[in-house]
Amino acid sequence: MESSLEKELREWRENRGRALDAMAASRDQLFAAAPTPSFNKGGRRVRVNGQEVLVVSKARRPRQLSS
Repeated sequence: MESSLEKELREWRENRGRALDAMAASRDQLFAAAPTPSFNKGGRRVRVNGQEVLVVSKARRPRQLSS
């Protein structure tokens, strides 16, 4: 027979697993439906530490005219 602590731990693990699955499903659905911003259609996305990151380039500096 399970002690009350073992039973509580088992229930907590089951609930936690369900919550994590639901959170992952909603996150995947959110990123799949996210529209591409119009200002950066050529942007490149990479995964960094489990998050999607948009790679942008630094703006070019104007050329200085030498006289």
